[in-house]
Amino acid sequence: MVNLKNLPNFPGVYIYRNRVGEIIYVGKAINLKKRVTQYFQRDDALGPKTKTLVAQIDSIETRVVNSEIEALILEASLIKKHLPKYNSALRDDRSYLYIVITKDILPLVYSTHASSLPANSEVFGPFPSGRDVASLLKTVRRIFPYFNKKHGPKPCLFCHLNLCPGPNISEITYRQTIKKIKQILSGKFSLIRRSLAKEMKTASSLQNFEEALNLKKQLDSLDYIVSGWHSLSTLFATVELSTDRQNQSLSELATTLSPYLKIKKLSRIECFDISQLGNKYFVGSMSVAIDGKLQNSEYRQFKIKNVIARSPRRSNLHSVGFQSNDPLMIKEVLYRRLQHPEWGTPDLLVVDGGKPQISAGLSLVETHDRASLQIKNILIIGLAKKSETIVIKTGSSWREINLPPSSSALRLLQNLRNEAHRFANRYRRLLIKKELL
Repeated sequence: MVNLKNLPNFPGVYIYRNRVGEIIYVGKAINLKKRVTQYFQRDDALGPKTKTLVAQIDSIETRVVNSEIEALILEASLIKKHLPKYNSALRDDRSYLYIVITKDILPLVYSTHASSLPANSEVFGPFPSGRDVASLLKTVRRIFPYFNKKHGPKPCLFCHLNLCPGPNISEITYRQTIKKIKQILSGKFSLIRRSLAKEMKTASSLQNFEEALNLKKQLDSLDYIVSGWHSLSTLFATVELSTDRQNQSLSELATTLSPYLKIKKLSRIECFDISQLGNKYFVGSMSVAIDGKLQNSEYRQFKIKNVIARSPRRSNLHSVGFQSNDPLMIKEVLYRRLQHPEWGTPDLLVVDGGKPQISAGLSLVETHDRASLQIKNILIIGLAKKSETIVIKTGSSWREINLPPSSSALRLLQNLRNEAHRFANRYRRLLIKKELL
């Protein structure tokens, strides 16, 4: 029998069991009582998948923890151990991430999906939220700098940011760092605290004060991240299973666009962005959502080949005052993308921008062979950053739509746009780094 009265008002993990005692769902919360109670609100406030879950809950178990990082790691370990039915993405959803520590001489630490897990490596997870994984690794790396890929002979950008141990790190020292990272990812916080305190005392007794100070900073940072809830915004999310949220966002988006565009389906949505620095390093990117879920493995990057200045007098790319032609670059990226039918056929293209970018995309549709480019029935809209305005061309008219910030359709488009922006900037920084090296 479900009893909500005695649930704790503390952070932790909640576990739902059915009538035969089987664990069917595991989640985390900043306030267990508030979070769990949300599941038992009126039926019309829940999505269909969540309703089905709630109907099968017979008992609730909670485990109180001290911090967000502990809850995140405990949730992942329980999901891995029990394979709960309604953590449905566990078996086949690529949104679930794992943290990998390789067994190289200098081990690498990075996140990846189940389909890309390397053999003969130590694996932690699965983690339901990619955002949580990014926050966790970012936090850990600030305390214990690690390699996320093989390092060259020269210092990299992350070395200067104190996030990378550098090319001259000793194998013994680095393996000690990796051991501490493994302890964090295993939830062994007391053990790592004792280890750091012991090392700090030893360094101080040997008058190695610089090393002792560094260890103290690590210990203080560790105390900070296990002392409260600081950054994992997903812990405040409204109760809904991921499938319900995705269906809601797609349904709302279809309703928003259908008065202006002939919406048949919105299974595959792609978003395109352009990134540049100064008068060179022009790149484009494509992010992808399938059935409302971001699909990192489907992302693509493009190095722009054709850049034309807006003014004929500024045809030299290195001229003072040069401005790139964003619509032309969007057109090039769309053209090159649509020459790859093996990537899948998009139902909707979203461009980062407004009328000029949309016009460039539409001119591509109108002037090229539809059969060879696989662009029949593809729709194009824009998302203008300034006011997060959805821009649509219908016939000879333009429509601008501003959805409320709480709109799930707007959040889907924003997530796609932000991912495209992140991916483009990542590629541009990589090109800059290669040139500097």
